[in-house]
Amino acid sequence: MIRISRTYISQPTFSFRGCDVYLAVFDEAMVLQHICEDYKSIIWTERFHGFGDFKLTVPGTLENLRIYQLDYYLYTKGTNKLMIIEQVELNTEYSKQSLLTISGRSLESILDRRVMHPYPIWDGTRLCMHERTKGKVKDVIKHYTNLLFKQRDSLDANHERHVMGFGWYSVDELPDGIRKSRPVSSMDIGNIKVNANGSVRNMTQNAGFTHSSYDDVDPYIMEGSWYKLVQELTDLTMSGWAIEYNGEDPYYWYGYTYNGVNRTFGQGERPPVVFSPKYDNLSKATYFKSKVSSRTKIFSGAVKFTVPTKLTFSGEYLDNNGDSAMQNNSVTVGTRGLGLREGYLQSPSIEHTNGYMTSTESGTKGVASIDPESIYRQIAEQCNTELWKHMPIEMFSGEAAQQSMYVYNEDFFLGDFVQIQNEFGQQDIARVTEYIRTSSDSEGDVFYPTFQSLSDIQKSKPGLNIT
Repeated sequence: MIRISRTYISQPTFSFRGCDVYLAVFDEAMVLQHICEDYKSIIWTERFHGFGDFKLTVPGTLENLRIYQLDYYLYTKGTNKLMIIEQVELNTEYSKQSLLTISGRSLESILDRRVMHPYPIWDGTRLCMHERTKGKVKDVIKHYTNLLFKQRDSLDANHERHVMGFGWYSVDELPDGIRKSRPVSSMDIGNIKVNANGSVRNMTQNAGFTHSSYDDVDPYIMEGSWYKLVQELTDLTMSGWAIEYNGEDPYYWYGYTYNGVNRTFGQGERPPVVFSPKYDNLSKATYFKSKVSSRTKIFSGAVKFTVPTKLTFSGEYLDNNGDSAMQNNSVTVGTRGLGLREGYLQSPSIEHTNGYMTSTESGTKGVASIDPESIYRQIAEQCNTELWKHMPIEMFSGEAAQQSMYVYNEDFFLGDFVQIQNEFGQQDIARVTEYIRTSSDSEGDVFYPTFQSLSDIQKSKPGLNIT
């Protein structure tokens, strides 16, 4: 068995022996250019949430300099992922063999090539100026990704943002080879306004503006890198997302959001995936639990804010003072007395431009600059999040045996929840967050997933429930 040096308490790693890594190089038109058989080492990492990356080392020859061009693609068997060649570095020591190092990121990184920015109105695209979407994460991401890459209609093909062969889909629209029975995220994220530019509220002394709830959800203001925004939106629902390759279809790049599949003991729909010495697929395990930094209640520091002078006359705020401060606290978890463990959140981070206002006279609506109700709610949410970060810890780390009954992309996939246990009955649930392929002259081939303990995930995702 090969030991993996990256072993964390919160992110157990499991190693597998595999076959020689197959590597193929495609040009920008997805035409095969080369099969790599002379590599010195390769590290290929796929991720559930965000782009993966790779690092390839080959002999530094004139032929290899010609083959590995920027913006070419790297493909390996056993996956639908494609890597983009983004960096090429030649290192020469004249007494030794020169080495060429090629690196880059997976297809998911192309979302970083678009920003949420309005094109001119006369361009025919009012993309980010007034468009507002309310709905589910998967629908919002599909809507805006296809807008940003001009995949809406036949006229888009002539636009400079258009990318041939790429589109964002719902999971039920995907070919079976990519879908693999994976579910989608369905959480409703409420109201999304794409751009915060321009005047959103008339700052007059008119007291006709009063606070009104907007579905009890603060609007999300979206601007900047689309990749960053997709990361933030999918993080709200613990969703993964991917852009993958299918060479058998003319539209060969598929973008989609999805959730992992529950393959633990707590479900009865499918066979559980279990890593345990009982099944000879776990050679080493470490069980750890602690209450050293646990807390059962969190109090916040004061959040100070200034009400605009012209709005103090409306009577909309807590008092008639222009300067105010506010505190809040979390729920209480656990026992009273000595069981009560208090903590303190010094400086909550508050977004002030998220209170929804309406004019009783004209019916005009907009986003308020200061809204005490929203501030109070945000402080409470942050205290609850901080509370979950300090819950008691119970988790595993471990190494998988050299031979395993489970095959990646057949028995389990990125984002899935699996079961890990030891011979003493301690067990935990872990999410498959990465899959890594490495190969080198000295170490041979090692394929392994990286797991994140569910108890660790829940520290930042209070109330997370896997289905």
